[in-house]
Amino acid sequence: MKHHLKLPLAVAAVAVIAAGCGRSDNDDSAASTPAPVATAAPTTTAAPAPTEAPVTSKAPDVAAVAAKVGDSDLGQLLASTDGLTLYGFTNDIDAISTCYSTCAEAWPPVIVDEEWAVGPGLDTGIFSTTERDDGTLQLVAGKFPLYTFGGDAAPGDLTGQGSGDVWFAVGLDGTLLTGEDAAGDEATAESTVPAAPAPPISTASTELGDVLVDGFGLTLYGFTNDGGGTPTCEGGCAEAWPPVIVDSEELPAGLDPAVFSVVERPDGTFQLKAGKWPLYRFAGDAEPGETNGQGSGNVWFVVDPAGGLIKNAG
Repeated sequence: MKHHLKLPLAVAAVAVIAAGCGRSDNDDSAASTPAPVATAAPTTTAAPAPTEAPVTSKAPDVAAVAAKVGDSDLGQLLASTDGLTLYGFTNDIDAISTCYSTCAEAWPPVIVDEEWAVGPGLDTGIFSTTERDDGTLQLVAGKFPLYTFGGDAAPGDLTGQGSGDVWFAVGLDGTLLTGEDAAGDEATAESTVPAAPAPPISTASTELGDVLVDGFGLTLYGFTNDGGGTPTCEGGCAEAWPPVIVDSEELPAGLDPAVFSVVERPDGTFQLKAGKWPLYRFAGDAEPGETNGQGSGNVWFVVDPAGGLIKNAG
């Protein structure tokens, strides 16, 4: 802006100098002619230049930050714009997402536009995108498409960590935090698992059909890794999928022994089974009738009243 104002002043100065030269070459009557030189001053009305000032106030467009550095009990890891932990899914081979339908409802993918960006402290070089079936772009770190978890409510939450042994938080270098340090002390984690209420267990109608529900009306699930009838979901997995705990190895009254039984967990507590499946709730279900865990990781499925898994829905 200053540069535009200097030009008219310089013109005026030159005009004055020129006028001085004129006085030295002409008679006294000519000396009175400098006055018209002042008329050059209106040239300063070229000060419309200030109209360019708004250009300096226009800030460059900034791409939305899709991932940033987050803090948790595992240390620093990748987090969403809202600070929620970002996870990778071991079933996603070659950076291609395989989580759709009810899986994607429980584990929402991190969708970005073509102008995506990541926050300070992150290496842009480890990030890329993958195109989903619906044409949207999902952010990828390393070789893992990124997701949040429906069971996480606040920054630093890790309720999805180790879920189904296929979901893990993602480190700043784009690798999954699957080690013992990442999973935490399983004994400690197991002791803090909120036990699902003991029976009554009942049946409820959902969009997937009739399913078993707990005393709060929350849907119950089976884990295909428990195919041998013994619970294998512990530590971070059990935080995301709380087991249905009962008081003892005796089957609670009112339950049909042809369908239900009790199995001892590795920590010495007792878990209710339906058919051959130890029963769990899902941390991502908040209201009766929700089935957000259905198909999660292709290993979690709702349980029908006869103790079988419903896999052909959702």
